[in-house]
Amino acid sequence: IIDSSKIETGNHKINKKNNDIVYIVEETALNMSKFIEEKGLSLIVDPEMEEKIISCDSTEIERCVVNLLANAVKFTSEGGEIRVFIKEIENNIEIIVEDTGIGISKEDQEFIFKRFSQVEGANVTKVSSSGIGLTLVKYVVELHGGYVKLESELNKGSKFTLVLPDTLEANVGNYEDYNIMKL
Repeated sequence: IIDSSKIETGNHKINKKNNDIVYIVEETALNMSKFIEEKGLSLIVDPEMEEKIISCDSTEIERCVVNLLANAVKFTSEGGEIRVFIKEIENNIEIIVEDTGIGISKEDQEFIFKRFSQVEGANVTKVSSSGIGLTLVKYVVELHGGYVKLESELNKGSKFTLVLPDTLEANVGNYEDYNIMKL
């Protein structure tokens, strides 16, 4: 809730550096793989490239991926599948998390990124959450200059795409590195 309030008031800051987005997403997904498999789900991580350096806050992007994977686990029945892709499209990097879960109705898609909103329905009552996770994902991606796309159909799963600009930071390194280089 604190993070959400900071974002909404414009006080949440991200710390962008040049990072390997493929490594960040792969490591995050692989760190969750045991949890996902214990729920009886398959995880497929399939990046289009081995490495891609972009300007991003690695901690915040990791939080976004964790949130999307956790939601996919919550709303996908045993035997289902969660897939993670990383693609380079024009001047953007797309991080895609899709599942074979219960899906989100067209009506609920309108509210899914709004603070404290949750999907309602018979299949969802067994799951509880604060309803702010996707709001945070949306704001963090927007702080990076990107946006989030959602494609979903009831009983056919959901596909969340985080679109981040393929840019680099001009000032590489940190202050200590600069002082060492000057000496």
